Amino acid sequence: MLLNKLSIITSAAVLVCSLVSSAYADESRLQRIKDNEELRVSVNNDLKILSLQDSKTGEYKGLEPSIAKMIAKAIGDKVNVTFITTTPTNRDNVLEIDYADCMIGTYTITEERKQKYDISSPYFVTNISVLVNKNSNIKSVKDLEGKKVGVIRNATASKELVKYMISKGLIDKSAYDDKSFDADLWNNKITFKSYDTDGAVMEDLDTNEIQAFCNDKIILKSHLDGNYVILKDEFAPQAYGIVSAKGSDLSPFIDALIEKWKKDGTLDKLISENL
Repeated sequence: MLLNKLSIITSAAVLVCSLVSSAYADESRLQRIKDNEELRVSVNNDLKILSLQDSKTGEYKGLEPSIAKMIAKAIGDKVNVTFITTTPTNRDNVLEIDYADCMIGTYTITEERKQKYDISSPYFVTNISVLVNKNSNIKSVKDLEGKKVGVIRNATASKELVKYMISKGLIDKSAYDDKSFDADLWNNKITFKSYDTDGAVMEDLDTNEIQAFCNDKIILKSHLDGNYVILKDEFAPQAYGIVSAKGSDLSPFIDALIEKWKKDGTLDKLISENL
């Protein structure tokens, strides 16, 4: 797959962007975007339905790039979108160094994350589920006992899977502590292996290094190709929000757009077109 040249952030770029961030500290984010005629958006590039980059043309397609383009148009007719490809493990960096204006990339809204960033009202909600090989003997989460499950590093899936299994009486609740939970150290009925990208998870699922992949269902759907199935178990609704810098004047602007598009049906129509 074609790699967006903006997705590779060198140490030199980090320094430059940090200096630029300081220079723009007191300036209106919206005005800067209008002046530059550019909205810089952090996105994924490997998720069908949500955000996929065409390997030949480099074009981004899916729900999230479409929302980004709509936001840009709402800011100004001359504003174009520059997409910055990131992964779940480095996406926070592009905001912290002011390399992107916002992030639209399957970012689940949590109270902890809202302490760090401004996050819009949800534009999409999905549940967490589990993907397995079609020919495996895993038919429900009960069959995960003794299995190794792949998860994306720093995501909420591993914790939510354990909590779901506790609710089903499959794991003793006394073994779990929310504050100290660490997926890489968990070893009660199931174990986890953390990855930086979906592609790396799927490679190990193919070779049986892991026996399942736990993630948001809408993301798991992007990997269905006839060789895999998604278990019927669904849990822990995940609401995706658009992320921007704390206190940025871009934040209330985006949130107002999301609320407007919910009320007038624009968002539902966009979701239906991409699903």
